[in-house]
Amino acid sequence: MKETASPRQARAQLTKEKLLTAALEMYVKQGYHNTTVDEIAAHAGLSTGIAYRYFRNKKDMLLSAITYTFENIGSFAGLQENDATTDRRGYIGYVLDRFEELHIKYNALHEELEGLRHTDEDVRLLYNDIESKALDEIAAKLSAEKGGGNIREKVYFAFGVMEQYCHRITDEAFSTLDGDCLREMTIETVMSLGL
Repeated sequence: MKETASPRQARAQLTKEKLLTAALEMYVKQGYHNTTVDEIAAHAGLSTGIAYRYFRNKKDMLLSAITYTFENIGSFAGLQENDATTDRRGYIGYVLDRFEELHIKYNALHEELEGLRHTDEDVRLLYNDIESKALDEIAAKLSAEKGGGNIREKVYFAFGVMEQYCHRITDEAFSTLDGDCLREMTIETVMSLGL
């Protein structure tokens, strides 16, 4: 039998989520380095003291926000379970569109996090752990459905191709590239993996 959270636990969870949502909104608006815990608390309509009840410091809040985002990635990306289709090309395009929308919406934050992955060991370890778990979960599902060899490697490669596509689309330095052509080549590459 599953236990339900007490009203106090539920309220605490909602407060924590409110702070994490506010943190993400502020990071998108101002960047992580330019945002204080005081500003996040105020944006959430809470006191700074309450924020520090849930998070030790600014970095703890960032790490929790990264975890929260990945745990709720379907919601952030607008993925819907009933949007799945048996048409592989259509489904890959659908996932790529959601991936691209995430990169566009959170572009500045994504770039800042990529930088932090190179300069902050805690961010790097957390980001890599979450990414690996997510990709391994996808690989396990595909292995159970399809079988075949090197599915894990194919999933990691497909992710890398899709990530690079999104980086090119969102970087003005590559604005002269044909986005539709890049999108089609990305879908074709992922399809060629037989996933």
